[in-house]
Amino acid sequence: MTLGELIQQSRFSSPSQEALLNVLATASYITSEMGSTLADSGVTQAQYNVLRILRGGHPEPYACSEIAGRLLDRTPDVTRLLVRLERQGLVRRQRAEHDRRVVEVEITEAGLELLETLDAPVSDTLERLTAHLDDAELQAISTLLERVRTDQA
Repeated sequence: MTLGELIQQSRFSSPSQEALLNVLATASYITSEMGSTLADSGVTQAQYNVLRILRGGHPEPYACSEIAGRLLDRTPDVTRLLVRLERQGLVRRQRAEHDRRVVEVEITEAGLELLETLDAPVSDTLERLTAHLDDAELQAISTLLERVRTDQA
């Protein structure tokens, strides 16, 4: 389905408007598909992202500010995300010994196990969403999107 069909609009004010609306529509679609993949796990996409970040540093903990800086979806309330994950037993939070103002977070064994069960379904979803694109096309998408984000002179 084309963007015009999706939003029932036949004309756009500029190619940039059409392109950026396409990015937003595609992001929404991917978010919905990933949400469906994660639905039965009991974690949201933002929580999943936090767990992936923590697994990447395991066994070392990350400060809350480090987690916030690495999130794909910049949420202002990282603490609330972490509290929910802690209640589920997926992360552990504690004050840093070197600086009591810093809260460090580490993934628990339960969190690691949950991610392990999600690795295949998430990978399958990503493969399904991009199966009709070859590596060169995927690289081109990545390159162009990075330019949109970073070439702001």
